[in-house]
Amino acid sequence: MGPDAFDFWLGEWNCATEAGSAINSITQEYSGRVLVERFTVLGPPSWSGMSTSVYSPHDGWRQTWVDQDGNYWALRGCLVDGDPCFATDGPVDSDQLFKRMVFSDIGPESLHWRWETSPDESVWTPRLTAAYTRRSAANRDQPG
Repeated sequence: MGPDAFDFWLGEWNCATEAGSAINSITQEYSGRVLVERFTVLGPPSWSGMSTSVYSPHDGWRQTWVDQDGNYWALRGCLVDGDPCFATDGPVDSDQLFKRMVFSDIGPESLHWRWETSPDESVWTPRLTAAYTRRSAANRDQPG
């Protein structure tokens, strides 16, 4: 996965999830070398988190996720059945599960995202999915 592997994700998105409507903003910062994500579930209840992702020729893609619940995950970029993904290197948190987010069905105006967990990286259980649709200039001021 090269330095442009996550360019599809850049922009402003409406997200439909089981937790409710959400918005996600992904920008390039620091001379285009860092992707910054700001994710907000509009609720009720509302919930938010953010990530920073960076590519290096030596290490590939790395992401740090933090959120209002105090979660912190270090993830690495990889492919799952040809789809771009960020995944933990090992089991994390008190549940001691591997975690990953997989992007699929990627188009210019939409994509599908899923958050999954696994005790052993052999069987993955979906925990949250999101249908992303790109926000147009006309609807950026409207809630998800």
